[in-house]
Amino acid sequence: MKQLVNVADKRSIRVALVWFLCIIISNSINAQDMEDFVEYDSFIIVEKPREKYKGIYKDGIPYEGYFPKGDSEFPRVDYYEKGKLKFQYSLDIYQMTLNEESAEIEATAEMTEEEYNKYLKNRYKPRLNIKSTYKNEKIVNGYRYEEIKSGLLTRKIKNAKTIALFVDVFAMHFYQRIKIILDGDRIYIKSPTMEMSEENLELQLYREDNTWITKQELNQEAIGLYYFVIGEPKKLLSNTTFFIYNQEGNTYSYGYKEFENIMGNGMNLMDINSMYFSNPKMFHTKDMQMFFEDFINLYTIQMAKEEVRPEEPEIYKGYIYTDENAEIIKGIRFFENKGDTYYEKYGKGDILEHKKVSLLDFQHIFKTYLENNR
Repeated sequence: MKQLVNVADKRSIRVALVWFLCIIISNSINAQDMEDFVEYDSFIIVEKPREKYKGIYKDGIPYEGYFPKGDSEFPRVDYYEKGKLKFQYSLDIYQMTLNEESAEIEATAEMTEEEYNKYLKNRYKPRLNIKSTYKNEKIVNGYRYEEIKSGLLTRKIKNAKTIALFVDVFAMHFYQRIKIILDGDRIYIKSPTMEMSEENLELQLYREDNTWITKQELNQEAIGLYYFVIGEPKKLLSNTTFFIYNQEGNTYSYGYKEFENIMGNGMNLMDINSMYFSNPKMFHTKDMQMFFEDFINLYTIQMAKEEVRPEEPEIYKGYIYTDENAEIIKGIRFFENKGDTYYEKYGKGDILEHKKVSLLDFQHIFKTYLENNR
């Protein structure tokens, strides 16, 4: 009996030892996981310059320190504290393309060999001088980036709202930046790269009553005006071509006025017209900040696609030209007045035809007119 007790005690001791060893090994593994880290020396954070930057992982997930991300051509670094995203460090791609981000580091004749070797190593490291702040894993102040084919979209964010978008497009022998900013009740669209070549093209998008206006200027000279009207144009504008149609149960009018010096130029910063036709309800928004957010979101979607083809209007209601006095000189237009539906055809400032017709039958008449007069 005593021998059986001793055997049982020995077994208990062995079990306890195994249990104790398991705890030690488990704690060792957890400690090892906690101490897994990677060091980086391929960038310099201007705010915190150092030889190397450490990123510590916990259970294989970024936990503390610095972690590069994204394409190596567009360097960004996330900074974590206790598993939470705190900051993003980046640089302006425009400045990087112009090689200005490394201008602060210069070799001097007084350098030792060791200092010169260090200089060569650091000379072309990207210098990350932009700090963005995260809240709930989203940038609320700073810059948010989205990589697209042959380029980068950069949102400038203030208090969780987008106030600007920078579009950088790259090709083998081509680079262009477009910036879209909200300033008060206007959206401005410019190109810093075109400004460097003395072609200062600017678009302004703003609203007057129920009409959105896109004003196009080249070197501060007006070269084109584009109109998007919610409803039929009640007041026609001079020297303008108007296209009137129905889409998604609403009536819209699109008009444009081009000046002679734009003909054949072929320059354009953004195809706003396609936005008019692909998402017309967006232009019902009266709050400018809300419209700007929608505008940016739609533009980023377009940039991510190879080609965007707006849907054809559902119903055609008119195509007219006006003179300097805003009088119709040519075109065709459908009218509906207290149940009376008809169309008028114009030429040389006169009404050539006035006939009753249903909106459905007008569609064939309209298309035939366009085929013969455009």
